[in-house]
Amino acid sequence: MNFANVTLGQYIPTGSFIHRLDPRAKFFSLMFIVTALFPAHNVLELGIWIVILFALVRASKISWPSLLRSAKPVMFLVIFTFAFNIISMSFTNSFYNALSHALFMSSRLFILMLFAIMLPLTTAALELADGLDALLHPLERFKFPVHECSMMIAMALRFIPLLMQETDKIIRAQLSRGARLDQGNIFKRAMAFIPVLIPLFVIIFRRADEIAVAMEARGYNGGEGRTRRKPLAWKFKDTCAVVLSAIISGVLVFII
Repeated sequence: MNFANVTLGQYIPTGSFIHRLDPRAKFFSLMFIVTALFPAHNVLELGIWIVILFALVRASKISWPSLLRSAKPVMFLVIFTFAFNIISMSFTNSFYNALSHALFMSSRLFILMLFAIMLPLTTAALELADGLDALLHPLERFKFPVHECSMMIAMALRFIPLLMQETDKIIRAQLSRGARLDQGNIFKRAMAFIPVLIPLFVIIFRRADEIAVAMEARGYNGGEGRTRRKPLAWKFKDTCAVVLSAIISGVLVFII
């Protein structure tokens, strides 16, 4: 796997209508979609969600290769779901029924993950942090570190592509030294990745220390007294997006 091509969490600016929506509206819309898609129980409902996904991808102007590359790191969940369902269902059902059930469950999970991946692809890390900060703001009365948590999530999403690039460099360096990372059984492959994980953890801690020093040098002391360069502004189009998501989700859950 070429880790340098993984775009998980990497913002892709296209200037589309979806990109210009308020991040809070995207969070609410995603919440409605996940709530309605997770209990989907028939092929017709799943097909409608696939059509909606195609419409969103087209409206966001994000290419399908970019979206599918972003889904690579979480594909093991889809494969695990497929294998678990086909094995568990084979004991009480025919192989055909078990295969159909496993395909449906893994497809539903894969579509759900694609909807979730659309959020960081269409929303900048700083906008995600501001949106989470605004949504979780009521928790501050309970002394919950809202700003710090939202900042950590946004920074983690921002540095995922960089860490993937570093991982790819380390793997290439080990392969040039004669390492065999793709040979042997699962245990041997896991042991072969130790020379990759150790320098990767060193790079992660080094970057974390550099970021902490840089933030302290700039006087960062949490969310108290901070202002935003671009304050969030809820507009009519954001209300329309949330209402439309709620209506579609409600129709698919209670009618179909």
